[in-house]
Amino acid sequence: MSSNEHAAFREIARALGARFAGDSTPDDEVSETKTGEERATGGSVTPFPTAMTRFAEPASEDPNAAVSATLERVPGGVMVYRGDSVLFANSHLLAMAGFADLPELAASGGIGKLFGGLVPHERKINGAPAILTAASGHRLSVDMQASDLDWRGAPAHLLLIRDAVAGEPGRERVALQIADAFAGARAADAQAVLDSLDDGVITLDRNGRIIGLNRSAATTFGLDPREVVGAAILSLFAAESAVAVLASVHCIAGSGQTVLAQATPDVIGRTAAGMSPLLIKVTPLAGRDDGRMVMTVRDVRATRRIEAETSNARQAAEYASARKSDFLARISHEIRTPMNGILGFADMMLAEPFGPVGHERYRDYLGDIHASGTHVLSLVNDLLDLAKIEAGRLDLTFAEVPLNDVVTHCVAMLQPQAMRDRIVVRTSFSDDLPMLVADERSVRQAALNIIANAIAFTEAGGQVIVSTTMADRGEIALRVRDTGIGMTPDEVETALEPFRQIAVVASARGRADGRSTGTGLGLPLTKALIEANHGRFRIESRKDEGTLVEMLFPPQAAVRTA
Repeated sequence: MSSNEHAAFREIARALGARFAGDSTPDDEVSETKTGEERATGGSVTPFPTAMTRFAEPASEDPNAAVSATLERVPGGVMVYRGDSVLFANSHLLAMAGFADLPELAASGGIGKLFGGLVPHERKINGAPAILTAASGHRLSVDMQASDLDWRGAPAHLLLIRDAVAGEPGRERVALQIADAFAGARAADAQAVLDSLDDGVITLDRNGRIIGLNRSAATTFGLDPREVVGAAILSLFAAESAVAVLASVHCIAGSGQTVLAQATPDVIGRTAAGMSPLLIKVTPLAGRDDGRMVMTVRDVRATRRIEAETSNARQAAEYASARKSDFLARISHEIRTPMNGILGFADMMLAEPFGPVGHERYRDYLGDIHASGTHVLSLVNDLLDLAKIEAGRLDLTFAEVPLNDVVTHCVAMLQPQAMRDRIVVRTSFSDDLPMLVADERSVRQAALNIIANAIAFTEAGGQVIVSTTMADRGEIALRVRDTGIGMTPDEVETALEPFRQIAVVASARGRADGRSTGTGLGLPLTKALIEANHGRFRIESRKDEGTLVEMLFPPQAAVRTA
């Protein structure tokens, strides 16, 4: 470095309270001369004479005020930056780059504007020449020294910048080589992105000549990109498609950058597989004023085959769903009529309007017939509701629903069952819960299913806690927690699938083979009902520790009462 630069770094070090690199002895080491005067020993930072105190800056709340004042006096360009933001630039640097002040430099793009995206502190060679772009667009060859410092309590980067010495073409050549290498790396990255696309991409000049191809285009046409560069675009297409191709290319070339991509009808291309129908689209190359264009090429047959397969699959799924819904609706009707008759006759016989049944065991049988018929009807109703939800045909009537009242009614209905099984049911309802906009029937059915499940899978002496509250994200939450048998993550996933049941510990309320007496539709149907009301259904469970079920309704479904 020059003597001026050496002195500048010494002054920066003094202002920062640090030592200049290369000093090996403390600054306070002094040696007395024969006259008794104290002088700084070799290598230490020489104190400034008292006469220079006129440069002292006034007191400021800015902890970097003294440093800024020192950097402003450095005989060279100085800049402090963090990330892409320029924090400080002295007047020498601003004049060198052609900016009036720091805000103008920041508004123009800061670091990205000055160095064209090549981050200074990531340069491998500190002190190597670099290219600085001035406000006018003129490029300067500069020398840089990079360092780190703390600025306003956070790490930042310090640059000392000066013009490259005039008459040193070698240094300027190295700077240009670095800039060209960076530009080449960016071009290679862009080409790699183009080569990863499934569509063919062809770059054209304003006259329709080929400049480049990506890998997909080269494969489609069976060409080596080096062989086709400079050829006319018409060489890739059949003669009968020349008019359509030229029309799209000339439309873009003659209309400037404001024209949107122009799509043409199917054209015939000279592909590696022979004459093939292609769909082409021509777009002006953004950011260029030399008339360059980009043509994308897509195989029409492959695209339409995929679209047809997707459409057929969607239609098949919709048809299957509709058939299933119609089948279940018909089965439901066929089962309901005779089952209602069975239940009616069983009720009448239990009432004994025409005389006693005779034997007490017959009355027990009639009770079992009635319970079984009710269970079958419940199963049919659940199947029909689940099919309607999957087909999007469930009739929902959205209105303001007082969730606390609905849940209170559900708990009251199931309280006798909990008392018989010696289970404590506790409730905790939020007093300021807003009205919920939902379908009351489906919300009540979902709450009944979850509370009944919690009671069914909790052993005697356990607890079931039912609560309503506002969740963290403003959602209305209905939570049911139990101290029952719990489930593993795999069992939770199984329980949420229709007609799937998990093996549970046999109890007085379960079957002798250790499996529950349910149909396997409770949780899937409840989840579907909650989602049909635009809510979320979530289960957290641990084996032998209990289960927490949350039904969360979005805040937009809540209506605050006046």
